[in-house]
Amino acid sequence: MADGGRQDHRYLAVMELRRPRLPDVALAVVGAAVLVADGVNRRHGASLPAADYVLALVACAPLAWRSVAPLTVLLAMFAGLIACLAAFEPYDTAIVLVMIPLYTVAVVGGRRRSIAVGVGTAVVLVAIIAAIEHDEGGMVQQAGLRLLLAIGALVVGDTVRSRRALVAANLERLARAAHEREEDSRRRVVGERLRIARELHDTLAHALVAINVRAGVAAHLADAGDQPAALAEIKDLSAEALRDLRCTLSLLRQEGDVAPTGPAFDLSEVPGLVERARATGVDAVADVRVIGKAIPSPVGQAGFRIVQESLTNVLRHADASTARVRVSVISNMLDIEVIDDGRGGTLHAVDGHGVRGMVERAGALGGNVAAGPAAGGGWRVHAQLPLARADR
Repeated sequence: MADGGRQDHRYLAVMELRRPRLPDVALAVVGAAVLVADGVNRRHGASLPAADYVLALVACAPLAWRSVAPLTVLLAMFAGLIACLAAFEPYDTAIVLVMIPLYTVAVVGGRRRSIAVGVGTAVVLVAIIAAIEHDEGGMVQQAGLRLLLAIGALVVGDTVRSRRALVAANLERLARAAHEREEDSRRRVVGERLRIARELHDTLAHALVAINVRAGVAAHLADAGDQPAALAEIKDLSAEALRDLRCTLSLLRQEGDVAPTGPAFDLSEVPGLVERARATGVDAVADVRVIGKAIPSPVGQAGFRIVQESLTNVLRHADASTARVRVSVISNMLDIEVIDDGRGGTLHAVDGHGVRGMVERAGALGGNVAAGPAAGGGWRVHAQLPLARADR
């Protein structure tokens, strides 16, 4: 039953395709009436035989399907009109009716087909005129006029087709431009969402890690009253906040997102980062040698975030007692190095948002970040950010 239903649907679709349009049916009826009127006029008002009326209607009937099969209609019209010419000689009307399918062929077909049809039409018209026109001078005149009308119909049809194609191309171009604008707007929204995610991670995670470490140390050292319980609760709450923050960032981040390069801080804040790390018990030292150097704002901001994330990972994962931060300019590159004496980080430190965010920030500026075990033990983060590219 299902296959039968599909077959019925296809049959109806074909019938709908081949059903003539009402304006084309009306055109066929009018064409037959004009043919008959031309024949009657040539007989000075004398009525035509009934067979000629039928012949005129049959000759013009293909016009009803000119929009469906224009080339077939043209050939059928030629055959029918030749029969009409032989029966009641409607010369003037015949060429006008031929112009209609010629125009349609040019409108719906290509230019090569129009040229081929034009050549074929010229040959047929010349042959017909030669057969019915015995005066050589009159034959040349009639052939020239009718060829001009036929070629004119093809030229007009080809011009209309070209203009329609141009309009369609312009509409497609406008639609494509609108789609590109929509995609650009979507990318901007995604970029803003990622910027918020990065700022949340870089700012809140660093602060919460510091709180978590200090609370853990205080809870370990305290030995009186309810202080250990209170500090342990702080430690648990801050750890839970860190987990919630990571979950939020995972929802905001999409695969393939590129990190922004314009955070809120720059290299002048690096000493403050080191001081906060020192306050947690890590012997941190900063060596920042960029005073007097022309550091583009995006490079300075990205450099700050790389140092911040490196120190955050030291506090969170490395179990380190010392950390050294070095920031300098070498060969037109901002060179950043953060080394600690800890365990070298964990799998989470390498694969989590932290190191990935550093790599993304550096990559967005044409630089690079390498993170791995240090030569003398511990963990080393080394970043290089080009200064020239950021200026452009």
